[in-house]
Amino acid sequence: MKKILLFAVLLAFLSNAIAFPASQSEAQYSSSGTSANAGNKENGSIFGASDYFKLPDPEDESDTISQPQMDKGERGSRRQRTRDEDVDNSRFDDRQEESTDEISSDDTYDNSYDNSFDNSADSYSDSSSDSSYDRSYDSSYDSSYEKRYEKPFNVNDGEALKEDKEPKKDKDGKELNEEKKRSDTKTGKERVKLSKVARKTRPGQRKAKGLSTLERAMSENPVTADKAKPEPYGNKQLIQFGYNFFKSKEDPFVSQTDVPVGPDYIIGAGDRLILTVWGSLNGTYKLDVSRSGDIVIPKVGAVKVGGQSYGQLPALLKNHIARIYKDFELNVNMGQLRLVKVYVVGEVASPGDYNISSLSTLIGALSAAGGPTKNGSLRNIQINRNGKLLETVDLYDFFLKGDKGKDIRLQPGDTVLVPVIGKVAGVAGNVRRPGIYELKGQTTLKDLLALAGGINSIGYLQRVQLYRVQAHDKKVVTDVDLDVNGKTSEDITAAVPVQDLDLVKVLSIDRVLRGYVRLEGHVVRPGDYALKPGMKISSLVQKDSLLPEYHAATGQIIRLFPPDLHPEVVPFDLSRAMAGEPGKDLELKEFDRVKVFSKREMEEVPVVKVSGEVQRPGPVRYMENMTVRDLLTQAGNVKLSAYLKNAEITRIKRSGDAVTSFTITVDLEKAMAGGEENIKLSPFDELTVRRIPNWAEAKERYVTLKGEFVFPGTYPISKGERLSSVIARAGGFTDRAYLKGTRFTRESARKLQQQRMDESLAKAQENIIKLQTNMSQTASSAEEVASSKTTLEGLMQSVEILKQKKAEGRVLIEIASLKELEGSTYDVELQGGDQLSIPSDPGGINVIGDVYNQNTIVAQHGRSVEWYLKQVGGATADADTSGIYVVKVDGSVTSQANSSNFLWYNSFWGKPLDSGDTIIVPRQYEKTAWLRNIKDIAQIIGNIAVTAGVILAAGN
Repeated sequence: MKKILLFAVLLAFLSNAIAFPASQSEAQYSSSGTSANAGNKENGSIFGASDYFKLPDPEDESDTISQPQMDKGERGSRRQRTRDEDVDNSRFDDRQEESTDEISSDDTYDNSYDNSFDNSADSYSDSSSDSSYDRSYDSSYDSSYEKRYEKPFNVNDGEALKEDKEPKKDKDGKELNEEKKRSDTKTGKERVKLSKVARKTRPGQRKAKGLSTLERAMSENPVTADKAKPEPYGNKQLIQFGYNFFKSKEDPFVSQTDVPVGPDYIIGAGDRLILTVWGSLNGTYKLDVSRSGDIVIPKVGAVKVGGQSYGQLPALLKNHIARIYKDFELNVNMGQLRLVKVYVVGEVASPGDYNISSLSTLIGALSAAGGPTKNGSLRNIQINRNGKLLETVDLYDFFLKGDKGKDIRLQPGDTVLVPVIGKVAGVAGNVRRPGIYELKGQTTLKDLLALAGGINSIGYLQRVQLYRVQAHDKKVVTDVDLDVNGKTSEDITAAVPVQDLDLVKVLSIDRVLRGYVRLEGHVVRPGDYALKPGMKISSLVQKDSLLPEYHAATGQIIRLFPPDLHPEVVPFDLSRAMAGEPGKDLELKEFDRVKVFSKREMEEVPVVKVSGEVQRPGPVRYMENMTVRDLLTQAGNVKLSAYLKNAEITRIKRSGDAVTSFTITVDLEKAMAGGEENIKLSPFDELTVRRIPNWAEAKERYVTLKGEFVFPGTYPISKGERLSSVIARAGGFTDRAYLKGTRFTRESARKLQQQRMDESLAKAQENIIKLQTNMSQTASSAEEVASSKTTLEGLMQSVEILKQKKAEGRVLIEIASLKELEGSTYDVELQGGDQLSIPSDPGGINVIGDVYNQNTIVAQHGRSVEWYLKQVGGATADADTSGIYVVKVDGSVTSQANSSNFLWYNSFWGKPLDSGDTIIVPRQYEKTAWLRNIKDIAQIIGNIAVTAGVILAAGN
C-alpha cells in the first residue's frame, strides 16, 4: 500500500513538472502573438498608414499610451509604434520645413545673421517697455506715489498668462481628472513640433498678444536720470512682409462668389441667367448658357448670348421677346457663374490647376492655392495667357497702396507663376513697420525705409546701423548719420544703396527725461514740472498744492551731483522756503526730486484714552481744544452703568528729563452739560469712567440650576442671596435627585483652577521631554528603550488631551436635604454665573486602570473597595496597589494615604462606596530604574484630570 501511494505521488509530481513549462511557453506564445497582432493591426491597417503622415494634434486625445484597458503586450507595442511615429513625424516636419522654407530663426535668412545677435534680441524683447522703465521712482522714498503713477502697462500679457493657467475642461465644463490630464500630456519633442507647426500655420499670432511699438512709446512712464539704463541690444525676430495676407482660415472661394457682376462681364458657356418677365407674359426663368453660347426662352426660342456683355443682355432679350409678345417688361440677373480652369505654379503652398469663378482675379487664384510660400516672390508674379507673358504683378502696390490696378480677371487656361524670391533686406528697431522686404531693381536706403513706413519719432538719426554680408566672406556693420548739417535725411538715405540680406537697425533715442524737476510726497498733484531758469522751491511748492497736515519743518531734495550724477539728500525747511527767506528758498537743479512729508510720517500722533463705562473704550486721536465732552462723544457716550459724579483724568507732566503723573477729578454730569468741569484735555490724557456701585452685568446676576429640580432653569439673583433660597424658588428637588452627586461650579474658581492646570501641564510636559532625552542613557537594553518610549508617548498623549480640556471650577458641597442646607456651611452666598447640577442615581461603580477587566459594576449597598476590585479580577502584576485611590461622586478623593492604619491593615480597603464612585488603579513604575520619576508625573496628570472633570487611568 505504501508503494502504491509513493508511486501516485511521484506520478503527480512528474505531470506537474511537464505541464508547467508547457503552460509557460503557451503564455509566452499568447503574449507574443497578441503583441504581434497588435503591431500588425496598427501598422497594416489603413488608419495606421494614414497616421504615418499625421502631424501631432494638440486636441487629439485618442493616441495615448496610458490606457488601462491595454494589456502589457499591447502597451509595449504601442510605445514602440509611438517612438517610430515620432521619428517619422520629425522627418515629415523636416520635409515640410524645407518645402515652405520660412525665413525665421531656424531658416535660411535668419541664419545669415549672427546667432548671438538673435539670442540677445530675444532676451531684450520686452525689457524696454514692460519692466525697465516702469519702476522709475525709488520705492524707499514714496511707495504710494509709485503705486499711483508707476503702474505697468502689460495688461495683455496678464490676460495671456491667465489663459495659460486656466485648467483644461471637457465638453460639459468640468475639469479633466488626473488620468485624462496625463493622457493629454505630450512629450517634449511633440510640444516642440507643435510650436513649429503653430508658427507656420498662424504667423504673427504671438506678436498680436503684446503691445505695439507706438503703444509702448506712448505708455511708458518718464525715465529719471538716476534710473537710466542702457538701451537693449538686439531686436525681435523679424517676419517677412506680406505673406500673412494669404493665411486666412476662411474659404478662399467665398470672396469669389459674392462679387457683383459688372456691365462689362462677358457671358460664356456655363453661366446661368435669371429672367423675370411681367405684363402680357409673366414668369421667372432660369436659363443656362449652352456650349454654343445659346439660351432657350420658352415660347420664344433660342437666343445667342455668348460673347455679349452683361450690360447688353436686357436690350438683346427684349428685342427677341418683342417679336412674339407686346406690352411687357423684363429684368435679367446673373445666377450661377461658370467656372474657369487656371494653373497656379511655382513657389506656392499648393501648386496645381484650380476651377475658380469666372469673376476671380489674380489674388483670388493665389488665395485658392494657399498663397506664395516665404520662398516665393511677391513682387514679380507673372500671368501667362496663350503661351505669352500677359502681365507682371507687384503685390507690394496692393499691400502698401491698396492699388488693385493689375489684379486682372483671369481667363480659362491662364497660368500664374510665382518665381523664387529675389533679393531681400530687413528693417528693425524704431520704424513703423519692421520686417523683411523683397527688393526690386536698384534699391536705396530711402526706398527701404519707405517700405517700412518711415522712422518713428523716437528713432535715433545720428547712428542708423547697416549690417551687411560682404562678398560672400564676412559680415560688417556700417553707421549712417542721418542728422548731418546742411543735408536732409532723404538726400543721405537716397545715396546709400541696399544689397541682398542687408539689415537696417534704427536705434532708440535716449529716453531719460530732461529739463524737469519732480514733486512727490504729501502733495495734491505730484509729478514732473518743467524747470525754468532760476526756479526755486517757492515756485514749485504752493499752498494749494499741499495736502492737509503736511510737515512744515522738514523737506528733502534728492539731487544728482556731477560728474557721475550720484544722488545726495539736501534738507530744507518747507515753511521758510515757501515764505521766500533768503538762503532757505533753494534754487532747483535739473533732475531734482522734491519730497514733502506728512505729519504722520514725521511726528508721533498724540492720543487720549478713555476706559471704563463707555460704549467704545480705547485710544482716540487728540485734537486741539479737545474737551472731556468731545472725548466722550468720540467714544460713543457713557453707558447706563456709568457713575457720573466722580471720574478721573490721569495726566502726564514733563519737566526736563523727568516725567510725573497726577489725577484730576471731574464731575461728568456737569462736564457733559458744558460747564466748568468740561476741561480741555492734553495729549496722552486718560479718562476713567467708573461703574455705579453694586451694579452688575446681566451675566453676573444669574445662576443656573440643572438636573433633578422641579423647575430647573436660569434664575436672577439679588445681592446676598444664598443657595438654599434659589433651590426653594426652583420648587426643591425631585424624587429622583441623587444629592451625593451634587456638582456646584463657580466662574472664579474655574479661572483659578485653569491657571493651575496650565502650569502643571507645562511642568509635566517638560519632565516628560527630559525623560525622553535621558531614556537611551539610562536604559540597559533595547527592550527597555522600546517600553519606555511607549510609556512616555502615552503620558504625552494624556497631556495633549488635558490641554484641550478646561477646568470645571467645581466647588465641593454636601447636600443632604434642603432643610439641612439652610443655614449650614454649604449654604453659600451666590455669585453671577454659578451653576448647580443634581443628577439622578447613576447606579454603578467604575473601576479603571491596571486591572484585569476595566468595567462598571452595579452599586451594592455596603460593599467595599476590596470587594469591587475582586469583581474585575483584581489588580494586575504591574499595578501599584499602594497608590490605588477613589474619586467620589461628589468630587472628593479617598486613598490609602488619607485612611487610618492598624498594624498591616489599612481601613481604605473596607470603606463602602456610593453609586457613581470611580476606583483608579495606577501602574507600578519603580520596577525599572529608567522610569522611577514617571510615578510622580502620572500622579500629577491624574490630579489635573480630576480638576478638569475627566477620568484618566494614570499611566495608561
